[in-house]
Amino acid sequence: MDPLEALAMGLKKPAPIYVVVGGESVLRRQAVALIRSGIVSGAVAAFNDATFTAGSASDSDPLGFVEICRTAPMMTAHRLVVLRQIEDANTALLEALLTYAQAPIDSTVLVVTGEKFPSATGGVDRGLRIQNAVKKTGTVLKLEIDGPGRAALARDTAKRMGVTLDANALMILQSLSGDDLSALLGDVEKCANFVGEKGRITDAVVEEVCVSTADADTWGITNAIIARDRNRALETLHRLLEDGEPPHKLLGGIAWQLRQVLTLQDGLRRSIPEAQMGLRMHPKAAAAIRTLVQKRPVSPSAVLEEIAQVNRAMNSSRAGDRRVFEAWVVRLTEL
Repeated sequence: MDPLEALAMGLKKPAPIYVVVGGESVLRRQAVALIRSGIVSGAVAAFNDATFTAGSASDSDPLGFVEICRTAPMMTAHRLVVLRQIEDANTALLEALLTYAQAPIDSTVLVVTGEKFPSATGGVDRGLRIQNAVKKTGTVLKLEIDGPGRAALARDTAKRMGVTLDANALMILQSLSGDDLSALLGDVEKCANFVGEKGRITDAVVEEVCVSTADADTWGITNAIIARDRNRALETLHRLLEDGEPPHKLLGGIAWQLRQVLTLQDGLRRSIPEAQMGLRMHPKAAAAIRTLVQKRPVSPSAVLEEIAQVNRAMNSSRAGDRRVFEAWVVRLTEL
């Protein structure tokens, strides 16, 4: 049985603690939403639903979740407390969570969620201890998904929205989103809204909705990078980030576009007709790129090395995806 289906069934008798961890934020959000819908509802929902963020500087008391957990619910059977981004928790918070997990309150449902628990420090793996304590009275969900699983969710999303998703269109959508499940499902929904109920998502639809339209602003960043216009690149980047675009998705789009730029540049150097270059960019974008690279060619080795480096950095840096990504864009404008 699907873990989310099993979770929904188990909410008839909710556990006092749920740990929901995994690399896919969209699956974590779905799990938390399922729990929330089964625990709090009606007019008093707002009085019985609290969210805390581990490591948040805005919380005057980062351990305040314990006090709320020990507060009786108002005019309902259970209170919901969500502790998110557990990967950012410090030692004090982990110790408080461990103490609470060993003796939870039955009238509170505590949901601990994030990518993973922090690594062991001082030879003590507090995350493992917490999960072992939770397993005695609650539920630990480790939500992971592979390539076939992402494809299945994409097809399910299309079916739920009443549209048909062609196999070739799905392949293109997966290549555009990389390993970002949220981006993949978001693109499926955009295409479904475009074709309407009982419509069909084809590769042409994907090209129209996800490349020509959704990536137009990303091309603005790419063009600014090639033109060595740092201010324009950062201005567009900041706007997209503030609009909620995930850094990994933007990285995937810009990296793909830069490879298209290198393909076009190489074709021009070897006098290959553009129709035979295998380009997947709008003719207007190709014309703009052609003018830019003829004025100031791009270094293929430097660009490809930068793409490889930023991929590694964004997967391992503690500085945060956004900061690493912004620094990468600045470096590209200086090549």
